[in-house]
Amino acid sequence: MNYYFSLAALLACLAAHPLRSQTPPAQPKLIVGIVVDQMRYDYLYRYQSKYGTGGFKRLLREGFSCENTHYNFAPTYTGPGHAAIYTGTTPAVSGIIANEWFDREWGKHRYVTTDTTVQPVGTDARRAGQHSPRVLLSSTVTDELRLFHNFRSKVVGICLKDRGSILPAGHIPDACYWFDDKTGNWITSSYYTDSLPRWVQEFNARRLPDLYLSKPWTKALPGAYEESFANWDQYDDGVYLAIPENFPYDLPALKPKTGYALLRFTPGGNTFTVDFALEAIDRMALGQDEFPDVLCLSFSSPDYCGHQFGIHAEETEDMYLRLDGQIARLLRALDEKFGQGNVLVFLTADHGGSETPAHLKDLNIPAGVFPESALEEPLNQVLIDKFGNASDFVLEVGNQQVWLNAEALDAAGIEFEDAGQALSDYLRAQAGVYDAYLQEDLLDLPADYPFAPEIRRGIHPRRSGDVLFLLDPAWHADDKFFGKGGATHGSAYAYDTHVPLIWYGWRIPAGETFAPVSITDIAPTLSALLRIMEPNGNTGKVLEQLLLR
Repeated sequence: MNYYFSLAALLACLAAHPLRSQTPPAQPKLIVGIVVDQMRYDYLYRYQSKYGTGGFKRLLREGFSCENTHYNFAPTYTGPGHAAIYTGTTPAVSGIIANEWFDREWGKHRYVTTDTTVQPVGTDARRAGQHSPRVLLSSTVTDELRLFHNFRSKVVGICLKDRGSILPAGHIPDACYWFDDKTGNWITSSYYTDSLPRWVQEFNARRLPDLYLSKPWTKALPGAYEESFANWDQYDDGVYLAIPENFPYDLPALKPKTGYALLRFTPGGNTFTVDFALEAIDRMALGQDEFPDVLCLSFSSPDYCGHQFGIHAEETEDMYLRLDGQIARLLRALDEKFGQGNVLVFLTADHGGSETPAHLKDLNIPAGVFPESALEEPLNQVLIDKFGNASDFVLEVGNQQVWLNAEALDAAGIEFEDAGQALSDYLRAQAGVYDAYLQEDLLDLPADYPFAPEIRRGIHPRRSGDVLFLLDPAWHADDKFFGKGGATHGSAYAYDTHVPLIWYGWRIPAGETFAPVSITDIAPTLSALLRIMEPNGNTGKVLEQLLLR
Protein backbone atom coordinates (compact mmCIF):
# COMPACT_ATOMS: atom_id res chain seq x y z
CA MET A 1 0.00 0.00 0.00
CA ASN A 2 2.78 2.41 0.92
CA TYR A 3 4.63 1.46 -2.30
CA TYR A 4 1.68 2.40 -4.49
CA PHE A 5 1.07 5.57 -2.52
CA SER A 6 4.71 6.63 -2.90
CA LEU A 7 4.70 5.86 -6.64
CA ALA A 8 1.53 7.86 -7.14
CA ALA A 9 2.98 10.77 -5.19
CA LEU A 10 6.15 10.65 -7.28
CA LEU A 11 4.19 10.64 -10.54
CA ALA A 12 2.07 13.55 -9.34
CA CYS A 13 5.20 15.50 -8.41
CA LEU A 14 6.75 14.87 -11.82
CA ALA A 15 3.59 16.02 -13.55
CA ALA A 16 3.54 19.22 -11.54
CA HIS A 17 7.28 19.83 -11.89
CA PRO A 18 8.51 18.28 -15.16
CA LEU A 19 12.21 17.58 -15.39
CA ARG A 20 14.25 20.11 -17.33
CA SER A 21 15.44 18.89 -20.69
CA GLN A 22 18.98 17.58 -20.55
CA THR A 23 19.71 18.87 -24.04
CA PRO A 24 21.36 22.29 -24.43
CA PRO A 25 18.88 25.18 -24.67
CA ALA A 26 17.88 26.19 -28.18
CA GLN A 27 19.83 29.12 -29.54
CA PRO A 28 19.29 31.43 -32.51
CA LYS A 29 21.09 30.71 -35.76
CA LEU A 30 22.46 34.22 -35.92
CA ILE A 31 22.66 37.28 -33.68
CA VAL A 32 22.81 40.64 -35.44
CA GLY A 33 23.80 43.56 -33.25
CA ILE A 34 22.92 46.84 -34.99
CA VAL A 35 24.49 50.05 -33.67
CA VAL A 36 23.47 53.33 -35.30
CA ASP A 37 26.11 55.96 -34.69
CA GLN A 38 24.66 59.15 -33.10
CA MET A 39 21.03 57.94 -33.13
CA ARG A 40 19.06 59.92 -30.59
CA TYR A 41 16.10 58.12 -29.01
CA ASP A 42 13.62 60.61 -30.46
CA TYR A 43 14.59 59.74 -34.05
CA LEU A 44 12.43 56.64 -33.64
CA TYR A 45 9.39 58.90 -33.46
CA ARG A 46 10.36 62.25 -34.99
CA TYR A 47 10.40 60.80 -38.51
CA GLN A 48 7.95 57.96 -37.85
CA SER A 49 5.22 59.27 -40.13
CA LYS A 50 7.61 58.96 -43.07
CA TYR A 51 9.16 55.60 -42.20
CA GLY A 52 8.08 52.54 -44.14
CA THR A 53 6.47 49.53 -42.48
CA GLY A 54 9.43 47.16 -42.69
CA GLY A 55 12.26 48.97 -40.85
CA PHE A 56 12.07 50.87 -37.57
CA LYS A 57 8.29 50.45 -37.43
CA ARG A 58 8.59 46.69 -37.80
CA LEU A 59 11.13 46.51 -35.00
CA LEU A 60 8.85 48.55 -32.73
CA ARG A 61 5.74 46.63 -33.77
CA GLU A 62 7.10 43.11 -33.46
CA GLY A 63 10.00 43.60 -31.06
CA PHE A 64 10.51 44.71 -27.46
CA SER A 65 11.53 48.34 -27.00
CA CYS A 66 13.34 49.61 -23.92
CA GLU A 67 12.15 53.21 -24.19
CA ASN A 68 14.15 54.57 -21.26
CA THR A 69 17.65 53.37 -22.15
CA HIS A 70 20.54 55.63 -21.18
CA TYR A 71 24.29 55.58 -21.09
CA ASN A 72 25.28 55.35 -17.44
CA PHE A 73 28.64 57.06 -17.92
CA ALA A 74 30.37 59.96 -19.64
CA PRO A 75 32.03 60.76 -21.96
CA THR A 76 29.60 59.54 -24.61
CA TYR A 77 31.67 58.86 -27.71
CA THR A 78 31.80 56.17 -30.38
CA GLY A 79 34.63 54.12 -28.88
CA PRO A 80 33.33 53.97 -25.30
CA GLY A 81 29.77 53.43 -26.57
CA HIS A 82 30.57 50.44 -28.75
CA ALA A 83 32.74 48.97 -26.01
CA ALA A 84 29.99 49.32 -23.38
CA ILE A 85 27.36 47.67 -25.56
CA TYR A 86 29.42 44.51 -25.99
CA THR A 87 31.39 44.36 -22.70
CA GLY A 88 28.52 45.20 -20.37
CA THR A 89 30.72 47.63 -18.51
CA THR A 90 31.87 51.24 -18.47
CA PRO A 91 35.21 52.92 -19.28
CA ALA A 92 36.22 52.56 -15.63
CA VAL A 93 36.61 48.83 -16.32
CA SER A 94 36.94 48.48 -20.10
CA GLY A 95 39.61 51.17 -20.34
CA ILE A 96 37.98 52.72 -23.44
CA ILE A 97 37.77 56.24 -22.03
CA ALA A 98 37.34 58.12 -25.34
CA ASN A 99 38.11 57.95 -29.03
CA GLU A 100 41.48 59.62 -28.39
CA TRP A 101 43.48 60.50 -25.30
CA PHE A 102 46.97 61.05 -23.92
CA ASP A 103 48.55 57.64 -23.42
CA ARG A 104 50.94 57.77 -20.46
CA GLU A 105 52.56 54.48 -21.45
CA TRP A 106 53.26 55.78 -24.94
CA GLY A 107 54.08 59.26 -23.71
CA LYS A 108 51.97 60.78 -26.48
CA HIS A 109 48.51 61.19 -27.91
CA ARG A 110 46.82 57.99 -29.06
CA TYR A 111 43.79 56.96 -31.11
CA VAL A 112 41.74 54.30 -29.39
CA THR A 113 42.42 51.22 -31.56
CA THR A 114 45.81 52.20 -33.01
CA ASP A 115 48.29 49.32 -32.85
CA THR A 116 51.64 49.88 -34.55
CA THR A 117 52.64 46.25 -33.99
CA VAL A 118 50.22 45.14 -36.72
CA GLN A 119 50.20 45.87 -40.42
CA PRO A 120 47.39 47.04 -42.72
CA VAL A 121 45.78 44.37 -44.87
CA GLY A 122 44.07 45.46 -48.08
CA THR A 123 45.70 48.90 -48.24
CA ASP A 124 49.11 50.50 -47.97
CA ALA A 125 47.69 53.31 -45.79
CA ARG A 126 49.32 52.53 -42.47
CA ARG A 127 47.22 54.92 -40.41
CA ALA A 128 44.03 53.39 -41.80
CA GLY A 129 45.07 49.78 -41.29
CA GLN A 130 47.16 49.59 -38.11
CA HIS A 131 44.41 48.75 -35.67
CA SER A 132 43.50 46.01 -33.20
CA PRO A 133 41.41 45.49 -30.02
CA ARG A 134 44.43 45.19 -27.72
CA VAL A 135 43.52 48.43 -25.92
CA LEU A 136 40.24 46.86 -24.69
CA LEU A 137 40.71 45.51 -21.13
CA SER A 138 37.47 43.53 -20.79
CA SER A 139 36.17 40.59 -22.76
CA THR A 140 33.08 41.04 -24.91
CA VAL A 141 29.94 38.95 -25.17
CA THR A 142 31.23 37.96 -28.60
CA ASP A 143 34.44 36.66 -27.00
CA GLU A 144 32.42 34.71 -24.46
CA LEU A 145 30.27 33.09 -27.15
CA ARG A 146 33.38 32.00 -29.04
CA LEU A 147 34.89 30.53 -25.87
CA PHE A 148 31.63 28.81 -24.88
CA HIS A 149 31.38 26.97 -28.20
CA ASN A 150 35.09 26.20 -28.49
CA PHE A 151 35.46 28.67 -31.37
CA ARG A 152 32.74 26.99 -33.43
CA SER A 153 30.59 30.14 -33.26
CA LYS A 154 31.70 32.75 -35.76
CA VAL A 155 31.98 36.48 -34.98
CA VAL A 156 32.32 39.18 -37.63
CA GLY A 157 32.60 42.95 -37.18
CA ILE A 158 31.60 45.33 -39.99
CA CYS A 159 31.58 49.13 -39.84
CA LEU A 160 32.91 52.02 -41.89
CA LYS A 161 34.69 53.20 -38.74
CA ASP A 162 37.51 50.97 -37.51
CA ARG A 163 36.57 51.35 -33.84
CA GLY A 164 32.92 50.58 -34.59
CA SER A 165 33.96 47.22 -35.99
CA ILE A 166 36.90 46.31 -33.79
CA LEU A 167 35.55 46.92 -30.28
CA PRO A 168 32.23 45.02 -30.72
CA ALA A 169 33.90 42.01 -32.37
CA GLY A 170 36.22 41.65 -29.40
CA HIS A 171 39.61 40.01 -29.08
CA ILE A 172 39.06 36.72 -30.92
CA PRO A 173 36.67 37.24 -33.87
CA ASP A 174 36.82 35.39 -37.15
CA ALA A 175 37.00 38.64 -39.06
CA CYS A 176 36.81 42.39 -38.68
CA TYR A 177 36.48 44.91 -41.53
CA TRP A 178 36.39 48.69 -41.89
CA PHE A 179 36.50 51.26 -44.70
CA ASP A 180 39.60 52.79 -46.26
CA ASP A 181 39.14 56.33 -47.59
CA LYS A 182 42.19 56.00 -49.83
CA THR A 183 41.08 52.95 -51.84
CA GLY A 184 37.34 52.81 -51.21
CA ASN A 185 37.80 49.22 -50.04
CA TRP A 186 36.96 47.16 -47.01
CA ILE A 187 40.21 46.47 -45.18
CA THR A 188 41.51 44.83 -42.02
CA SER A 189 44.82 44.34 -40.21
CA SER A 190 47.33 41.57 -39.63
CA TYR A 191 45.89 41.12 -36.13
CA TYR A 192 43.10 39.19 -37.87
CA THR A 193 44.62 37.80 -41.06
CA ASP A 194 47.64 38.08 -43.33
CA SER A 195 45.61 38.72 -46.49
CA LEU A 196 42.09 39.66 -47.48
CA PRO A 197 39.92 36.60 -48.18
CA ARG A 198 39.16 36.07 -51.84
CA TRP A 199 35.50 36.91 -51.35
CA VAL A 200 36.39 40.32 -49.86
CA GLN A 201 38.74 41.01 -52.76
CA GLU A 202 35.97 40.12 -55.19
CA PHE A 203 33.52 42.36 -53.35
CA ASN A 204 35.97 45.27 -53.40
CA ALA A 205 36.50 44.72 -57.12
CA ARG A 206 32.85 45.61 -57.72
CA ARG A 207 33.73 49.25 -56.89
CA LEU A 208 30.37 50.01 -55.29
CA PRO A 209 31.59 53.30 -53.73
CA ASP A 210 32.16 54.61 -57.25
CA LEU A 211 28.59 53.66 -58.09
CA TYR A 212 27.10 55.34 -55.01
CA LEU A 213 29.12 58.51 -55.57
CA SER A 214 28.27 58.67 -59.27
CA LYS A 215 24.76 60.01 -58.66
CA PRO A 216 23.45 63.11 -56.88
CA TRP A 217 22.16 62.82 -53.33
CA THR A 218 18.51 63.77 -53.66
CA LYS A 219 15.66 63.57 -51.17
CA ALA A 220 14.13 60.15 -50.63
CA LEU A 221 10.64 61.65 -50.65
CA PRO A 222 9.19 64.59 -52.57
CA GLY A 223 7.98 67.74 -50.89
CA ALA A 224 8.98 69.46 -47.69
CA TYR A 225 10.49 67.68 -44.73
CA GLU A 226 8.27 69.22 -42.07
CA GLU A 227 10.10 67.40 -39.29
CA SER A 228 13.24 69.42 -40.06
CA PHE A 229 13.77 73.14 -39.60
CA ALA A 230 13.49 75.54 -42.53
CA ASN A 231 16.30 78.01 -43.23
CA TRP A 232 18.75 75.74 -41.45
CA ASP A 233 21.69 76.60 -43.73
CA GLN A 234 23.27 78.96 -41.20
CA TYR A 235 23.52 76.14 -38.65
CA ASP A 236 24.78 73.24 -40.76
CA ASP A 237 28.40 74.23 -41.27
CA GLY A 238 30.11 71.41 -39.46
CA VAL A 239 33.86 71.29 -39.99
CA TYR A 240 34.25 67.81 -41.45
CA LEU A 241 34.05 68.58 -45.18
CA ALA A 242 33.46 71.64 -47.31
CA ILE A 243 30.07 70.58 -48.65
CA PRO A 244 27.84 73.09 -50.49
CA GLU A 245 24.43 73.80 -49.03
CA ASN A 246 21.05 72.31 -49.88
CA PHE A 247 19.66 69.39 -51.86
CA PRO A 248 20.51 67.99 -54.31
CA TYR A 249 24.17 67.34 -53.64
CA ASP A 250 26.33 66.85 -56.69
CA LEU A 251 28.38 63.93 -55.41
CA PRO A 252 30.25 63.33 -58.69
CA ALA A 253 31.50 66.92 -58.57
CA LEU A 254 32.45 66.71 -54.90
CA LYS A 255 34.28 63.39 -55.08
CA PRO A 256 37.48 64.73 -56.73
CA LYS A 257 37.86 67.14 -53.80
CA THR A 258 37.02 64.75 -50.97
CA GLY A 259 37.90 61.30 -52.25
CA TYR A 260 36.07 58.26 -50.96
CA ALA A 261 35.65 59.89 -47.55
CA LEU A 262 32.57 61.54 -49.03
CA LEU A 263 30.75 58.21 -48.93
CA ARG A 264 30.78 58.31 -45.14
CA PHE A 265 28.60 61.46 -45.13
CA THR A 266 25.91 60.16 -47.47
CA PRO A 267 23.18 57.51 -47.25
CA GLY A 268 25.27 55.47 -49.67
CA GLY A 269 27.55 54.65 -46.73
CA ASN A 270 24.68 52.75 -45.06
CA THR A 271 23.75 50.98 -48.29
CA PHE A 272 27.37 49.95 -48.82
CA THR A 273 27.52 48.61 -45.25
CA VAL A 274 24.42 46.45 -45.75
CA ASP A 275 25.77 45.25 -49.11
CA PHE A 276 28.90 43.97 -47.43
CA ALA A 277 27.06 42.54 -44.42
CA LEU A 278 24.79 40.42 -46.63
CA GLU A 279 27.80 39.26 -48.62
CA ALA A 280 29.58 38.28 -45.39
CA ILE A 281 26.57 36.27 -44.23
CA ASP A 282 26.58 34.29 -47.48
CA ARG A 283 30.29 33.89 -48.06
CA MET A 284 31.19 33.12 -44.44
CA ALA A 285 28.19 30.78 -44.04
CA LEU A 286 26.96 32.60 -40.95
CA GLY A 287 24.06 30.90 -39.21
CA GLN A 288 24.44 27.66 -41.16
CA ASP A 289 25.12 25.18 -38.35
CA GLU A 290 24.03 24.44 -34.79
CA PHE A 291 26.37 27.02 -33.29
CA PRO A 292 25.03 30.59 -33.22
CA ASP A 293 27.10 33.24 -34.97
CA VAL A 294 27.25 36.99 -34.39
CA LEU A 295 27.33 39.82 -36.91
CA CYS A 296 28.36 43.09 -35.26
CA LEU A 297 26.98 45.68 -37.68
CA SER A 298 27.41 49.40 -37.10
CA PHE A 299 26.19 52.27 -39.27
CA SER A 300 28.57 55.24 -39.17
CA SER A 301 27.08 57.56 -41.79
CA PRO A 302 24.38 59.02 -39.47
CA ASP A 303 27.15 60.26 -37.17
CA TYR A 304 29.12 61.96 -39.95
CA CYS A 305 25.89 63.50 -41.22
CA GLY A 306 24.85 64.70 -37.76
CA HIS A 307 28.22 66.30 -37.08
CA GLN A 308 28.19 68.01 -40.45
CA PHE A 309 24.59 69.20 -40.68
CA GLY A 310 23.04 69.05 -37.18
CA ILE A 311 20.09 67.19 -35.74
CA HIS A 312 17.40 69.41 -37.31
CA ALA A 313 18.71 69.36 -40.87
CA GLU A 314 16.85 67.92 -43.84
CA GLU A 315 20.00 65.94 -44.59
CA THR A 316 19.76 64.19 -41.22
CA GLU A 317 16.09 63.40 -41.78
CA ASP A 318 16.84 62.02 -45.22
CA MET A 319 19.68 59.95 -43.79
CA TYR A 320 17.25 58.24 -41.40
CA LEU A 321 14.50 57.77 -43.96
CA ARG A 322 16.97 55.98 -46.21
CA LEU A 323 18.51 54.04 -43.30
CA ASP A 324 14.99 52.85 -42.47
CA GLY A 325 14.84 51.35 -45.95
CA GLN A 326 18.19 49.63 -45.49
CA ILE A 327 17.13 48.10 -42.18
CA ALA A 328 13.96 46.83 -43.87
CA ARG A 329 16.13 45.34 -46.61
CA LEU A 330 18.34 43.64 -44.02
CA LEU A 331 15.38 42.19 -42.11
CA ARG A 332 13.82 40.85 -45.32
CA ALA A 333 17.08 39.19 -46.28
CA LEU A 334 17.34 37.56 -42.84
CA ASP A 335 13.77 36.27 -43.15
CA GLU A 336 14.43 34.81 -46.58
CA LYS A 337 17.64 33.09 -45.54
CA PHE A 338 16.84 31.90 -42.03
CA GLY A 339 13.07 32.15 -41.61
CA GLN A 340 11.25 34.45 -39.25
CA GLY A 341 12.10 33.98 -35.60
CA ASN A 342 15.45 32.25 -36.12
CA VAL A 343 17.60 35.40 -35.89
CA LEU A 344 18.02 37.52 -32.77
CA VAL A 345 18.43 41.23 -33.50
CA PHE A 346 19.06 44.16 -31.23
CA LEU A 347 19.29 47.79 -32.33
CA THR A 348 20.77 50.59 -30.28
CA ALA A 349 23.16 53.56 -30.61
CA ASP A 350 26.63 54.40 -29.33
CA HIS A 351 25.49 57.85 -28.13
CA GLY A 352 22.96 60.54 -28.93
CA GLY A 353 23.50 64.01 -30.34
CA SER A 354 23.24 67.62 -29.24
CA GLU A 355 21.34 70.67 -30.34
CA THR A 356 23.40 73.24 -32.24
CA PRO A 357 24.45 75.90 -29.68
CA ALA A 358 24.21 78.81 -32.15
CA HIS A 359 20.61 77.87 -32.89
CA LEU A 360 19.69 77.62 -29.23
CA LYS A 361 21.27 81.00 -28.53
CA ASP A 362 19.20 82.54 -31.31
CA LEU A 363 16.15 81.14 -29.51
CA ASN A 364 17.32 82.67 -26.20
CA ILE A 365 18.11 79.25 -24.75
CA PRO A 366 21.42 79.20 -22.83
CA ALA A 367 24.12 77.41 -24.84
CA GLY A 368 27.67 77.84 -26.01
CA VAL A 369 30.88 76.43 -27.43
CA PHE A 370 33.77 76.04 -25.02
CA PRO A 371 37.25 76.69 -26.53
CA GLU A 372 38.83 73.45 -25.33
CA SER A 373 41.13 73.14 -28.35
CA ALA A 374 42.93 76.35 -27.34
CA LEU A 375 43.13 75.57 -23.64
CA GLU A 376 46.52 73.89 -23.30
CA GLU A 377 48.62 77.05 -23.43
CA PRO A 378 46.44 79.14 -21.05
CA LEU A 379 46.39 76.33 -18.49
CA ASN A 380 50.13 75.96 -18.66
CA GLN A 381 50.46 79.73 -18.18
CA VAL A 382 48.25 79.55 -15.08
CA LEU A 383 50.80 77.25 -13.46
CA ILE A 384 53.75 79.35 -14.60
CA ASP A 385 52.18 82.54 -13.22
CA LYS A 386 51.21 80.96 -9.92
CA PHE A 387 54.37 79.00 -9.14
CA GLY A 388 57.01 81.03 -10.95
CA ASN A 389 58.61 78.27 -13.00
CA ALA A 390 58.40 77.79 -16.76
CA SER A 391 57.94 74.32 -18.18
CA ASP A 392 55.53 72.16 -20.16
CA PHE A 393 53.32 71.27 -17.21
CA VAL A 394 50.25 70.41 -19.29
CA LEU A 395 50.63 67.40 -21.56
CA GLU A 396 47.23 67.46 -23.24
CA VAL A 397 43.67 68.77 -22.96
CA GLY A 398 40.76 66.81 -24.43
CA ASN A 399 37.46 65.14 -23.59
CA GLN A 400 37.05 67.75 -20.83
CA GLN A 401 40.13 66.38 -19.11
CA VAL A 402 43.66 67.69 -18.47
CA TRP A 403 46.73 65.45 -18.36
CA LEU A 404 49.53 66.88 -16.21
CA ASN A 405 53.28 66.33 -16.53
CA ALA A 406 54.12 64.90 -13.11
CA GLU A 407 57.86 64.86 -13.82
CA ALA A 408 57.94 68.54 -14.81
CA LEU A 409 55.92 69.49 -11.73
CA ASP A 410 58.23 67.52 -9.48
CA ALA A 411 61.32 69.07 -11.07
CA ALA A 412 59.87 72.53 -10.45
CA GLY A 413 59.04 71.68 -6.84
CA ILE A 414 55.30 72.02 -7.41
CA GLU A 415 52.98 69.71 -5.50
CA PHE A 416 50.75 67.77 -7.87
CA GLU A 417 47.63 68.55 -5.83
CA ASP A 418 48.44 72.26 -5.74
CA ALA A 419 48.77 72.34 -9.52
CA GLY A 420 45.49 70.49 -9.97
CA GLN A 421 43.72 72.83 -7.59
CA ALA A 422 45.04 75.89 -9.42
CA LEU A 423 43.75 74.57 -12.74
CA SER A 424 40.39 73.61 -11.22
CA ASP A 425 39.97 77.12 -9.81
CA TYR A 426 40.81 78.65 -13.20
CA LEU A 427 38.44 76.36 -15.10
CA ARG A 428 35.51 77.02 -12.74
CA ALA A 429 35.78 80.71 -13.59
CA GLN A 430 35.37 80.12 -17.32
CA ALA A 431 32.05 80.66 -19.12
CA GLY A 432 30.19 77.41 -19.66
CA VAL A 433 32.06 75.38 -17.01
CA TYR A 434 29.80 73.82 -14.39
CA ASP A 435 32.57 72.48 -12.17
CA ALA A 436 36.14 71.17 -12.19
CA TYR A 437 38.05 68.84 -9.87
CA LEU A 438 41.04 66.58 -9.52
CA GLN A 439 40.43 62.97 -10.48
CA GLU A 440 40.99 61.78 -6.92
CA ASP A 441 38.54 64.39 -5.57
CA LEU A 442 35.86 63.03 -7.87
CA LEU A 443 35.71 59.91 -5.72
CA ASP A 444 34.79 62.02 -2.70
CA LEU A 445 31.79 63.72 -4.28
CA PRO A 446 28.44 62.71 -2.70
CA ALA A 447 26.30 60.30 -4.68
CA ASP A 448 23.64 62.95 -5.26
CA TYR A 449 26.11 65.40 -6.80
CA PRO A 450 24.91 65.89 -10.39
CA PHE A 451 26.35 63.21 -12.68
CA ALA A 452 29.01 62.16 -10.16
CA PRO A 453 28.31 58.42 -10.65
CA GLU A 454 28.28 58.79 -14.45
CA ILE A 455 31.55 60.70 -14.51
CA ARG A 456 33.21 58.26 -12.10
CA ARG A 457 32.20 55.35 -14.34
CA GLY A 458 33.88 57.11 -17.26
CA ILE A 459 37.24 57.42 -15.50
CA HIS A 460 39.97 54.81 -15.69
CA PRO A 461 42.68 55.49 -13.09
CA ARG A 462 45.62 54.68 -15.37
CA ARG A 463 44.29 56.34 -18.52
CA SER A 464 42.08 59.31 -17.70
CA GLY A 465 43.19 62.88 -17.11
CA ASP A 466 44.26 64.35 -13.79
CA VAL A 467 41.84 67.31 -13.82
CA LEU A 468 38.30 66.98 -15.14
CA PHE A 469 35.67 69.59 -15.86
CA LEU A 470 31.95 69.39 -16.62
CA LEU A 471 30.25 71.88 -18.93
CA ASP A 472 26.81 73.38 -18.49
CA PRO A 473 23.86 71.89 -20.40
CA ALA A 474 23.97 72.67 -24.14
CA TRP A 475 27.62 73.72 -23.93
CA HIS A 476 30.08 71.72 -26.01
CA ALA A 477 33.81 71.67 -26.60
CA ASP A 478 35.08 72.93 -29.93
CA ASP A 479 36.72 69.66 -30.93
CA LYS A 480 38.14 69.09 -34.39
CA PHE A 481 34.77 67.91 -35.70
CA PHE A 482 32.61 70.66 -34.28
CA GLY A 483 32.63 74.40 -34.85
CA LYS A 484 29.74 76.84 -34.55
CA GLY A 485 27.42 74.63 -36.62
CA GLY A 486 26.48 70.98 -36.89
CA ALA A 487 26.14 68.76 -33.84
CA THR A 488 28.35 66.86 -31.44
CA HIS A 489 28.11 64.65 -28.33
CA GLY A 490 30.12 63.50 -25.34
CA SER A 491 28.30 64.83 -22.27
CA ALA A 492 26.38 63.17 -19.45
CA TYR A 493 23.20 65.05 -20.37
CA ALA A 494 20.12 63.24 -21.70
CA TYR A 495 20.49 64.40 -25.29
CA ASP A 496 23.75 62.42 -25.41
CA THR A 497 22.79 59.47 -23.20
CA HIS A 498 19.21 58.60 -24.23
CA VAL A 499 19.30 56.09 -27.09
CA PRO A 500 17.00 53.49 -28.65
CA LEU A 501 17.18 49.85 -27.61
CA ILE A 502 14.95 47.38 -29.43
CA TRP A 503 15.17 43.59 -29.22
CA TYR A 504 13.62 41.60 -32.05
CA GLY A 505 13.25 38.07 -33.37
CA TRP A 506 14.23 34.83 -31.67
CA ARG A 507 12.22 34.32 -28.45
CA ILE A 508 11.67 38.05 -28.02
CA PRO A 509 8.16 39.00 -26.88
CA ALA A 510 6.48 42.02 -28.42
CA GLY A 511 6.13 44.92 -26.02
CA GLU A 512 7.86 47.86 -24.40
CA THR A 513 9.04 49.10 -21.06
CA PHE A 514 9.72 52.55 -19.66
CA ALA A 515 11.68 51.15 -16.72
CA PRO A 516 15.24 52.53 -16.52
CA VAL A 517 17.71 50.52 -18.59
CA SER A 518 21.46 51.10 -18.82
CA ILE A 519 23.47 50.52 -21.98
CA THR A 520 25.60 48.09 -19.98
CA ASP A 521 22.54 45.82 -19.60
CA ILE A 522 22.72 44.67 -23.22
CA ALA A 523 25.68 42.29 -22.92
CA PRO A 524 24.53 40.43 -19.78
CA THR A 525 21.01 40.15 -21.19
CA LEU A 526 22.34 38.69 -24.42
CA SER A 527 24.51 36.34 -22.36
CA ALA A 528 21.48 35.21 -20.38
CA LEU A 529 19.44 34.64 -23.53
CA LEU A 530 22.25 32.48 -24.92
CA ARG A 531 22.95 30.81 -21.56
CA ILE A 532 26.63 31.73 -21.65
CA MET A 533 28.92 33.58 -19.27
CA GLU A 534 28.69 37.35 -19.26
CA PRO A 535 31.83 39.33 -20.19
CA ASN A 536 34.51 39.25 -17.50
CA GLY A 537 34.24 42.96 -16.64
CA ASN A 538 30.44 43.07 -16.72
CA THR A 539 28.70 45.51 -14.39
CA GLY A 540 25.28 45.49 -16.08
CA LYS A 541 22.12 43.65 -15.14
CA VAL A 542 19.92 41.17 -16.99
CA LEU A 543 16.65 42.55 -18.42
CA GLU A 544 14.34 39.86 -17.07
CA GLN A 545 11.40 40.98 -19.19
CA LEU A 546 13.10 39.39 -22.19
CA LEU A 547 13.56 36.00 -20.54
CA LEU A 548 10.03 35.42 -19.27
CA ARG A 549 8.77 33.81 -22.47
